[in-house]
Amino acid sequence: MTFAKAGVTLGEGPVRPADLEALQRAAVEAARLRAGVHSVGDVDALRGLGIQRFLVQLLSPRPGVAPTPPEAFVEEFAPLVAAFLRAGVTDFEIHGEPNTAPCGYGVSWESPAAFSAWFLAVADGLRRRFGPPLRVGFPGLAPAGPTLPGLTPVVPDEAFLNECREALAAADFVCCHVYWATRAEMENYNGALRFLRLYLERPEVRPKPVIISQFANVHPAPSDAEKGAQYADFYFFCTQYDRIEAVYGFLLRASDPSWAGLTWLRPDGTPTAIPGAVGSRKRMPHPAALRLLWPTVTRAYTQAYGDRQQTYYEASWDPVHQTCWLHGGHEGVDLQAAEGSPVLACLRGQVSHGPPGTAYGKYVRTVSNVPGVGQVTLIYGHLREILVPDGSTVSAGEVIGLAGRTGQATGPHLHLGMRIGGLELRPTSHYLNARRYLEPVRGTPRVPYERTYVLLPPQADRAWAGAVVAATWDTRRFTVGGSADDAGIGDLPVRRVVAVNPEGWPGDLAAFFAEYYPGVALVSVHAETPEELAEILQALPPSPGTPGGPPPSGGLPRVQYGRTYVLLPPQAGRAWAQAVVAATWDRHRYTLGGSADDAGIGDLDFRRVIAVNPAGWGGDLRAFFERYYPGIIYVPVEAETPEGLAEWLEEGG
Repeated sequence: MTFAKAGVTLGEGPVRPADLEALQRAAVEAARLRAGVHSVGDVDALRGLGIQRFLVQLLSPRPGVAPTPPEAFVEEFAPLVAAFLRAGVTDFEIHGEPNTAPCGYGVSWESPAAFSAWFLAVADGLRRRFGPPLRVGFPGLAPAGPTLPGLTPVVPDEAFLNECREALAAADFVCCHVYWATRAEMENYNGALRFLRLYLERPEVRPKPVIISQFANVHPAPSDAEKGAQYADFYFFCTQYDRIEAVYGFLLRASDPSWAGLTWLRPDGTPTAIPGAVGSRKRMPHPAALRLLWPTVTRAYTQAYGDRQQTYYEASWDPVHQTCWLHGGHEGVDLQAAEGSPVLACLRGQVSHGPPGTAYGKYVRTVSNVPGVGQVTLIYGHLREILVPDGSTVSAGEVIGLAGRTGQATGPHLHLGMRIGGLELRPTSHYLNARRYLEPVRGTPRVPYERTYVLLPPQADRAWAGAVVAATWDTRRFTVGGSADDAGIGDLPVRRVVAVNPEGWPGDLAAFFAEYYPGVALVSVHAETPEELAEILQALPPSPGTPGGPPPSGGLPRVQYGRTYVLLPPQAGRAWAQAVVAATWDRHRYTLGGSADDAGIGDLDFRRVIAVNPAGWGGDLRAFFERYYPGIIYVPVEAETPEGLAEWLEEGG
C-alpha cells in the first residue's frame, strides 16, 4: 500500500533543462509521457531527478482522421512500447478521450461498444507481442462537465463507460480525466469529485487501480497561484484513496496558444506559480514515522476509506445549510471485530469520550503527540462498552473498550478514524486514511533471514563482480551489488555488508551506514586485484552471526531509487551468475542474487525482479511475489543457457 504519486504530463519534444528545473521545484514523483513524442532518453533524464513512476500514453491522431484498425495501431506503437519496456516502463494508456471526435469518435468507432471492441483488440495484440510486465490502461474520457478546449464529448463519459464494461474488465488499470473551473467545483461531489463514484464504485473497475491521467482547472480566469494551490490540495486529496495509483496534472508546457492558462511553464520556459505551489503541497507522514498498533483481534478490513460514495453523501445532509457535507465517501476504515472482543489503543494518548447520539454510537477519542508528525487524533467507533475513564492516558496496546454495533452500524465492527493536525481535508471533514499506518511497510521480509551483501565501489568493473561470483556463488550465494543504499535496506535482524575497498566511495562509508542504516554489520575488505578479493572472500566466515552495535532501524531506504534485482533459481550455477555480470554490470549495475525474499525487500517505489527460469523454484513465483511482496515489477525470463540469458539481458534487460 502506497500513497498516490503526484505527477504531471510533459510537453511536446525532448525534455529540456527548464522542464527539469520546474519538475524539481514541483517535487513531482511521476511523469506522463507520449510515445513518439518522448523517448527512453527522457526517462533517463527524469530518473536523474528521482522520478521512478511513468505512464506512457499511446496517442495517435490517426483514429480521428481516418479509420484505424487495432492491428495498425499496434504496429505503429510496437517499437516504441518495446523501447520503453526495456527501460523498465510498464504502464501504457491506450489512446485518450475516445468519446470526442478529434480522438476517433465517428471516424474509427461509431459507438462506445465499438471502441470497447477496438480497445480489447489493441490490448490483446500488445499482450501477445510483449507479455508481462506490460500493463494496459483504459483511457481517460472527456468528462461531462468542463473539458479541454476543442474536446467536447460526443457521448457523455458515464454513458460511454456503461457500454465499455468488457474493456474496463479487461484493462489492467483504468484512467480518468478530471477538470473543474472553481475551487468549490473541485471539492464538490457532483463536480470534479464525481470521478470517485463514476470510477472507484463501478463494479468492473472496483478491484482495479485507477490513475487520474489528466486533471486541470480549465477556466482562464483564476491566477496561476490560485490554480497551483488547488492542484496542491487535489494531489493531497487523492493520496487518501487506496486504489488511486498516480495523479497527473495537465500540462507542463505547450506551444499551442489554446493551452494558455493550463501550462505550468510559460512559452519562454520560465515557470508559473504552479510548480512552486505544487512543491509546497501537504504530504502524509511516511509510514515509518507513524506506526499504529493494530487495534482488533482479527487483522481484516470490512470497509475501506472512501467507500460507498452515494450512501455517505446522502447520509451527511445538513438541513440548516441545505447541503451534504461529506463529499468523499467513508471517512475512516472499518475493521473486523466480533461482538465484545477487545479494542486496543493504537497509540499512547489522552482519552476523551464522545458525546452520545452520533453515528459512531459509543466511541473513544485519543489525542497523541507524535514526534515529527504532530497531533494525531484517533476515533474508535461503535463500541459496545468503553473501559477507560474520560481524561485518562492510555498506552499503545491497552484495552480501551469492547467492540460492538452502537450507532449507525449494520453489524459489529470497529470504525477507526484519523486526523492529523495541519493536514486538513475538507471533503471528508478532515478525516484521513489510517490504513497505510496499520499495514506493514512495503517490502517487509516475509520471514527473518541473514543477509550478506558484497558491495563494490563505483570504479569496480565487471572483473571485480566476476571475482565475487567465482568465490562465493556456488557455496554461499551472497548478494552482489554496487549501491550502498541497496546494501542497507531490509527490516532484518542480521544485515552484513562486505564493503570492498570502501575508500573508493566519496566520504566515510562507515559513517554513512551508521547514520542511515544503523544495525548493519559492516565488514571492510581491501584488495589490490580481483584475484586477491576472491581469496579474501573465500576465507570470510559464511554466516554473519549476531550483529553488534545498535539494533536495526528497519532498513528503510534513505532516498527512493530504482532497483533491479536479477534473481537466479536454486539450480543455477556460477556460470549463470557470471553471464549476468558480463551482460549487465558495466552498463546497469543490477543487483544479483539467489534469494526470492532478498529480491522483494525494500520500501521502494520501483522494485523490478528479473526472474530467470522461474519454474526452477518449484512453484508459482509470480504468486509468491504478489502475496508477500506486492508492488514488484515481475519480469520472467526463460533461457536455455547462460549465453542465451546474457543475450536477453543485453537486448531486453
